Amino acid sequence: MLTFVFSLSSGIAQTVYESPEIVDINISGNDHLATSDLLAQLHLKEKRLFSAGSFYNRHQLLREIKQIENYYTKHGFLDAKVTDSLSTSENNEISIYLKIEEGKQYYLRDVSVSGNKVFSSSEYLDIMEHQAGSGFNTFLIRENLFKMVSLYRDNGYALIEIQDSVVVDDSVSYYIKVKEGPKLNIGEISIPEIPQISGHVIRREIIVKPSDVFNMTNIEESKRRLYETSLFNSVNIRMGKVDLDTATINLDVDVVSAKFRGFDMNFGVKQGFVDEAVHADPVLSVGLSGSWYHNNLFDSSRRIRIQAKISSIYPAIVIPQQFKLDFFYVEPWLNKFRLPFTINPFYRFIDNKRSGFKNTAYGLRAIMTYRWFRKIKVQSLAEWSRSNSEGTPTESDIPYEMARKVGLKFTWDERDNFFYPHHGFKMVIEPDIVGYFLKGENNYMQLQTSFSSYWNIFADVVFAHNTNLGVAIQKDQDVAIPYEKRFFLGGNSSIRGYEQQMLGPMTPLGEPVGGNFRFYTNFEFRFPIYGYLGGEAFVDVGHLWSEIEDAKLSELRTAVGIGLTIETPIGPARIDYGIPVGANAETNIGQTHIAIAYVF
Repeated sequence: MLTFVFSLSSGIAQTVYESPEIVDINISGNDHLATSDLLAQLHLKEKRLFSAGSFYNRHQLLREIKQIENYYTKHGFLDAKVTDSLSTSENNEISIYLKIEEGKQYYLRDVSVSGNKVFSSSEYLDIMEHQAGSGFNTFLIRENLFKMVSLYRDNGYALIEIQDSVVVDDSVSYYIKVKEGPKLNIGEISIPEIPQISGHVIRREIIVKPSDVFNMTNIEESKRRLYETSLFNSVNIRMGKVDLDTATINLDVDVVSAKFRGFDMNFGVKQGFVDEAVHADPVLSVGLSGSWYHNNLFDSSRRIRIQAKISSIYPAIVIPQQFKLDFFYVEPWLNKFRLPFTINPFYRFIDNKRSGFKNTAYGLRAIMTYRWFRKIKVQSLAEWSRSNSEGTPTESDIPYEMARKVGLKFTWDERDNFFYPHHGFKMVIEPDIVGYFLKGENNYMQLQTSFSSYWNIFADVVFAHNTNLGVAIQKDQDVAIPYEKRFFLGGNSSIRGYEQQMLGPMTPLGEPVGGNFRFYTNFEFRFPIYGYLGGEAFVDVGHLWSEIEDAKLSELRTAVGIGLTIETPIGPARIDYGIPVGANAETNIGQTHIAIAYVF
């Protein structure tokens, strides 16, 4: 492919040759490792039916060859070599041929540890997951040695050094030499002077203190807490001077302050169908939102934010049809405790010109949060609000109901990855009370719980399981729980194979009315396919009942299906196809669901 560039200074047309497009990558000589696994190690991509190939770059190809050799090393092929050759065409296209000499696959014979006094050799081998006779994987062993270093540094051994070496014969002998160094306490903590930020504000976010045993995990948590104040663009806590006489190590805090005040605005235009429209033309909706914030009020890290959002549907775009106004005040510490406390007065207004529905609501929320590292979070909520409505809401209207409510949400998260968990679990317990001693027009209690667990079967194949339970109890059966506060079931986040919210009690016209008892459980196998593409196979079981006493196991609905996932920075984008099965299936017509992130 040629590109012509005209130079204004010389007036002479210049010809610039573009890099050729890669149309094919051929791999040969790989007897032990699959071609698909080797191609997955490459960033260079060959031309496909619906995607262009990468542009050829010699330096990048050499890096990719090194990547394949490293991949072989991970599997015990220490002598593996990769050579390349090229074939070009007249269409400025190129084919790459990679020939692999795998060599011998080495196995781990034994591991020897020396210099260790704090932890025994058997503890080393447990963390390294050593098995005599297994394939020698130097990358995995070193990755596990980093875990050993972290264990030392969380127990005061900041100067730990671990060196490794190998002796290769018919198999591999692995030698680990340890220099543990002295056990150290924390000495002085140096905090810089930052204009408009008190040293007290920085100091209270640091959970390690002078004379504490050195603990790297607590230091990393201190860095995260400093960053969460929104006062700094960057945060670092470095190891400083070591005094062997007093067995102490100093810490130096380095921070770069951020902008404390700001204003942001967003404007959006969207064309689509309103939810209540039947055989109608698409309509134009316009939205405008903006906010002003201050993250260091009174030079004390207190935060405020004023946020407004206006949206309308054409042709009445000059008249706001939905208006939201929020004021947030955040007190980061209550007395001497790190319990961020948020006060949120709010106002809501809906005026649907099509249906004639109007809703005005205002109220006050108070939210308090406690977080222990990244694992446990407890959030409490108290809310008081008033609401006035005229007309009947449509599906596009979400009216704000009058409420006097207190609630609690407890989250325990031990997953190894937020978006792509391979092992661990997550538990959520969320009780709410509306009315009763708080007074008001409605009195009911709700409890929602979920428990998700993950097992890494092998490689990147994961088995995941989730159980979700929701129970609501009304004090007065004649006063219904507000529609938008009831439980619903069915759709891409619960029982796939059924339409959104279309499981459970219905009106005579087939519209969902919600219920007070919900149970569902999900079983899912997740596996890689190629590159960023993955797959899943699932079984979803559950149902929704009007009351808990109506629940019967014989009424449970089941759906099975498969899905495709695409790895993205914000989690997997997925397409699932589920089919209702079993004696209770009203129909065997499947449903396609598109969503971001896994179901659980």
